[in-house]
Amino acid sequence: MKTFWIIAIPLFIGITFLVIKFFEGFMKKETTEKTRKNWTSKMYYWHFILMISGALTTLIILLLKWGDVLTF
Repeated sequence: MKTFWIIAIPLFIGITFLVIKFFEGFMKKETTEKTRKNWTSKMYYWHFILMISGALTTLIILLLKWGDVLTF
């Protein structure tokens, strides 16, 4: 179980960083500065980022388990 967390946490952080970089330009292009500073918009943006990152991390962990690379 320790191996699972050693792989999952850095994987989640890395995927989160990549998703932020991927959607950063889209967010700036589609919304105004005033909208981006709004607390509600920030909350939805971070909720979206964390949900996508969590789903991708889960998918990668399951693929690693299915491929017998990771056992837990």
